[in-house]
Amino acid sequence: MIRNIIFDYGGVIVDLDFNRPHVELEKYGVVNSHEIFSQLRQRELFDELDKGKVSESDFRNAIREQTGIPLTDEQIDLAWNSMLLGVREEKIKTLTSLISSYKTFLLSNTNFIHLKAITKHLLRTYGRVNLDSLFDKVYYSCSLGMRKPDAAIYQKVIDDNSLKPSQTLYIDDTPQHVEGAAGAGLIAVLYDPAESLDRFLHRTLAHLNQPGQGS
Repeated sequence: MIRNIIFDYGGVIVDLDFNRPHVELEKYGVVNSHEIFSQLRQRELFDELDKGKVSESDFRNAIREQTGIPLTDEQIDLAWNSMLLGVREEKIKTLTSLISSYKTFLLSNTNFIHLKAITKHLLRTYGRVNLDSLFDKVYYSCSLGMRKPDAAIYQKVIDDNSLKPSQTLYIDDTPQHVEGAAGAGLIAVLYDPAESLDRFLHRTLAHLNQPGQGS
């Protein structure tokens, strides 16, 4: 039986459009953004930003260097944050409905630039600075110094909370992160953001909680 659920943030809870930063950067004359960043592959700069090992100012300077365009800080932030489409109320309701039945956790590859933007959205839309109260504990890569799909980050969540991997569902929209979670022994499933999170959870949990599906 599933007792615990670990959620990815962007793509599962926060709606994303990975193409929007490319469109925004093209407006400023950037032609190589797809070589620098995508959902499946990105340069080390973005990994280091997600780990909190590159400052926001150094990140912006590196973007200017890699694109060859004298972008302003504001232009870079607007383009980088344009992928964040927000959090739908129905997802907040879905997460709230789980609290009484499951231990829930948030495990996100993210950075402080994105977190600031998400905070502004949540304050503006829902009057709250974050969704931490909907989870037993939250884990952000930029605060941990490691990121998915590194095995250590999944193990930290498992160890911190004494979780049994065979009773823990992990949900992510990025294939390599699902593979990393599965490698840590978690029951890892790939989520399609086009599907309702509530329907996805209902179907997945109904299947996994059948007799013989877990321990």
